[in-house]
Amino acid sequence: MLMEIKAVMTAISMIFIAIVISQIIMVEGGLLLAVILFMAIGVHVFGDFIMGYFITRTHAKYYMEKPPSNKEVTLLYTLTGLIDFVWTDKKPHGKRDFVYNKHEASVINKGDDPIHLLSGATGFTSHEDCDENLNMKEVKYAEKISKELGTDDIKEVYVMAKEGEND
Repeated sequence: MLMEIKAVMTAISMIFIAIVISQIIMVEGGLLLAVILFMAIGVHVFGDFIMGYFITRTHAKYYMEKPPSNKEVTLLYTLTGLIDFVWTDKKPHGKRDFVYNKHEASVINKGDDPIHLLSGATGFTSHEDCDENLNMKEVKYAEKISKELGTDDIKEVYVMAKEGEND
């Protein structure tokens, strides 16, 4: 929605600028000024096209705009370490469905550690490899445990924690 508003405002402003400057060019009679005017308008509009392309390509629109009432934003951590914003469909019992990389996916939002975006949207954090939302306090604690135990393998961490529990 924001990009459409920007495109309309740019078009209207370019028309007004062209009208005003064309009158100035008519008085002075400079063909070079007319060419420079239309080149400047073209460059400005082309810049808007490029900006819109990158906003849609990088899913930045999901961060900038507030989703409809039947959707919620998830901050998705991918397996490759990227962060992506995705709008998810709200379903009963906290289930959230979405399509990512052309594959249907779902995650359960338990309501732990909600996020609030500048656009006024609310959401949650999730990981591509996990079926529940992430609680960042638990993630930080898991990182601390893995550093203390010297392993990133969750099974080893669990076994070492159980052994430590028995001591």
